[in-house]
Formats: sequence, C-alpha cells, structure tokens
Amino acid sequence: MAKEICLPVRGGPRRPLAALLMIALTATLSACGVSPEKVTVPVVEKVDLQRFMGPWYVIGVIPTFIEKDIYNAIETYELAPDGTIKTTFTFNKGAFDGEAKVMNPKGFVIPGTNNAIWGMQFVWPIKAEYVISHVDAGYTETIIARSARDYVWIMARTPTIDDQRYAALVKKVADMGYDVSKLVKVPQTPTVVTPTAVTPTGAVSQMSAEALSARLAPGAASSAPLVLDVRRAEEFAAGRVPGSRNLPHDRLVADPALLDAPKDAEIVVYCQSGRRANMALEALQKAGYTRLVHLEGDFPGWQSQGRPVEKTAL
Repeated sequence: MAKEICLPVRGGPRRPLAALLMIALTATLSACGVSPEKVTVPVVEKVDLQRFMGPWYVIGVIPTFIEKDIYNAIETYELAPDGTIKTTFTFNKGAFDGEAKVMNPKGFVIPGTNNAIWGMQFVWPIKAEYVISHVDAGYTETIIARSARDYVWIMARTPTIDDQRYAALVKKVADMGYDVSKLVKVPQTPTVVTPTAVTPTGAVSQMSAEALSARLAPGAASSAPLVLDVRRAEEFAAGRVPGSRNLPHDRLVADPALLDAPKDAEIVVYCQSGRRANMALEALQKAGYTRLVHLEGDFPGWQSQGRPVEKTAL
C-alpha cells in the first residue's frame, strides 16, 4: 500500500508531499495566466481535439524537476463533457521497474486559439501555458512548447521513433529558440524482437476499424470476435477498443495457452504500431489458432477515426 508522506508547513496544517510538489511545479511552470497574444513560440493553425486525445509517449523532454530521471512516461488526454481535458501522466521513477507515479492535471482550451493553446492546471486556480507547436497530419507526433522556452515535450503515439525523425523534431525545437543541449530522451520499456518473430508465418487478413466497429455494435448480424490488445497493461488502461481483452505480447509469446480461447475462435489482434501484434499473431498461429485477424491501423487507426475508446481509471 502506498504511504502518504506529510511534511509540516509553518503556520498551517501538515500537507502531503505530493501536494507540495504540485504547488512547486505549478509555481515553476506558471506566469500570470495564459494569454494567446503573449505566446512567442510557433502555434499550429488548428488542432482536431478528438484526434489529439489518447496516449502520447514522451520521447524527448527538457524536464521539470519532477520529470528528471523518469522512464516509461506517457501523457494521456481525454476530452470531458464540459470541454476540459482530463490529463493522466504516468511514469516510473529512476528505472523501468521503478516506483510508478501518476499525476492528473486538467487542461483548458483557450478560446479563439483553434484548440492549439491550452492552460494546464496542477493547482487551482493557476494555469500553466501549454502550446501545441507541432502536430503532424496523422497525429502521430507532437511538440508541446512554452514561450519561456524553459521546458519542452516531444511526444509520439509509439514508444520509440527512428533516429532521423527524432533529429528532425529536435531541429524544430532548436529553431524555436530552445537550448537543445538540455533535451534528454526518455527511456521507454524496450520490446525484444527476434528474427523469427517480426511477421506472422502465414497469411493473416486485415479488418478495418469500420468493419470491427460494425461487428461490435449491438444487434450486429454476425457475432462479435474476441478483440485482443497485446500492449502493456498501462497502455490498455489508458485507452482501448471497447470490450477488448488485454494480454501483453511478451506473456502471450512465452505461453499462448494464457489466451484460454477455442482454437477456432475469431480473434482480432492489435497493438500500437503493428509490431507486437505481428509477434502475437505468429505465436498464436504456431499454437494452432486458425481464425486470426489483424486490426488495420492498430489502435492509432481506431482512434484517428474518432471511434469510441474505453479506459480504466487509475
């Protein structure tokens, strides 16, 4: 059980250490509110909020003091009914298997900015400036910047990106006037790839997000398939195809019997980029499963079409 650490505050009650850290972080990030006319970093022309929602892996960062020496950092956004952005920031401290940490600031889209400038609130009522300075057409990579040019976040929909793409994003940050010598890469849990586990050994059909959505709809003409998410548990909790089941690919590859499903069951498999799904599909083929399907575009493809996403509160 997590232990709440309290520190005395002169002239007042004892406050949890986490609360004091949030106050310190807010003071570090905040100026006097968020004013679009005072923003001096690049701002994207328009952001499609629905497409921007979901999990983003932190690839590179000029870190706040809380973000130093972090691993597996994932920032997840969820659009609330009132138009605010529920934010969940998860990471491990000090190592891949270090203590798991969770922060839950709230985002506020600044009116008149085409959803590109937000205020991020850690402690009421102060909002820190949060500027979407870059997002690609596929909503697979983004740069979050600040006019103070003190902190910056390079994020992607996948845990890693190739060196050439990362270098291009770092150049964008440098062109904004940042000191990129302060930029550090965030380690993400590596996935072991073997030469025989990159693609399924036999042909596997693809199912579009549209087709899967129709199969999962109430009253569908044919029965719903078993939808299998082979990402890590924290990715699954942050957002998934509704009704899907989670079995991380490394566990599945090690022991396909863990799936505990009939060998003739129709199984639709997905991950974040397709690589882990292919490894899982190959393992299932070898185990004798005969009706395997790969979700076209994997989870980002499902999300990018604005289809419903199921989440688990942390």
